[in-house]
Amino acid sequence: MSGILLVLLCAAACGAESQESRLRIIIETDAGGDPDDEQSLVRFLVYANEFDVEGIIANRPEARLGENVNPVRDGLGIVLAQVRAYGQCHANLVRHDPRYPTGEQLLARTVAGYDNVEDGVNLVIRAVDSPDPRPVWFCNWGTDRGSGESCLKRALDRVRSERGAEGYARFKNRVRLSSADKFGDHTGAIAPPFPLWVDTFRPPLDGKRWYHRFSALTARAGGFDIERDVRTGHGPLGALYPTNTGMPQKEGDTMSFLYILPTGMNDPNEPMWGSWAGRYGPNEECPDKPYFWANQSDNWQGTVSRDNTLARWAVALQNDFRARMDWCVADEYSKANHAPVAVLNGDCSRDILHMRARPCETVQLSAQGSTDPDGNSLKTTWFVYPEAGTHTSGAWLESQAATTQFVAPLVNQPSTIHVILQIEDNGTPSLFAFRRAVVSVEPGSR
Repeated sequence: MSGILLVLLCAAACGAESQESRLRIIIETDAGGDPDDEQSLVRFLVYANEFDVEGIIANRPEARLGENVNPVRDGLGIVLAQVRAYGQCHANLVRHDPRYPTGEQLLARTVAGYDNVEDGVNLVIRAVDSPDPRPVWFCNWGTDRGSGESCLKRALDRVRSERGAEGYARFKNRVRLSSADKFGDHTGAIAPPFPLWVDTFRPPLDGKRWYHRFSALTARAGGFDIERDVRTGHGPLGALYPTNTGMPQKEGDTMSFLYILPTGMNDPNEPMWGSWAGRYGPNEECPDKPYFWANQSDNWQGTVSRDNTLARWAVALQNDFRARMDWCVADEYSKANHAPVAVLNGDCSRDILHMRARPCETVQLSAQGSTDPDGNSLKTTWFVYPEAGTHTSGAWLESQAATTQFVAPLVNQPSTIHVILQIEDNGTPSLFAFRRAVVSVEPGSR
């Protein structure tokens, strides 16, 4: 059985890969300013199969002199060039995952968000007003010094003016933010608040900006090399990855979509659980609102720091990016590596597995049935993620084999224990699959 057929059959059996299961997303970029937007867009496009891309909005009418050296000198033109390059890779990408949208589909949803046009605003309103029951995740990558005002802000201004308070609330309740805050009073002053805002850019801690840490923590993770793995020999899209940023492979906007990327161990509605973009806690500047930012720390490899919330996934996320860039030029499935399929207690979806246990009860966990589409050998690792749960002392896993177990602890109040399953193959590059079990332990006797 071919690798891609194996993956598709498993996905169909689990019901995990339907269009309805993917998150709807809009990217708003000021491409033409800091070139890191163009870096992030290269990565985003090779993950287009994981989302339902509602739109890409370019809001900078003129590229900034000196800082940006792209030969194309308007934001929309820069973005369109990258989408067209993606389209040239599409024939190869779909050999590795048929869910990739065509270049033409993405081009039709790529518009200008300049202040003197309504294309971006209209795109936002159409997406949010759609009868599709899924909310729209909005990722603003920047609106500064010469860019247009955020099209989401402009859309909210219009809706509030035309539809009144109730219509405004209904519209706003359909939006989720994994984003910088570029929406004026709509974020903090005008009720209701957004149902969820995860600020993947702030706060600065210990003199370090969070969105700057992506470069420091991932640029060389797992031996990643930007020239070898992206820019050279990986097709027209990789060739458009610029390097003239102030820090290597800055990608300051990448965490906005990595936060919601389905990895099998994250839930976008649970910022404190952790994702490939780190772990997020309540935003102290916005009390009593469902707003979060990067103020959490993890104990990992003998140190405690905020960096660890991202660094612990750095090799996995960079190797995955490497593999997808290989897909851009691999015209046969067998010519590239593909992530394993992690099966948790018989479930091969990428959903969180929720379990219940009483104190002193043995909780059984199994990775049996996990497979690799390329026939590679697999390594199974289990670990408790204490910071993500409410029972912070965690639990003792009895095995690192295909099955493991732990004894639920005594608790005085309902508590949760998070266990992560990691499956790693031995391909080139080695790729990872994850699953998360959230075990709720209720107080009381056995």
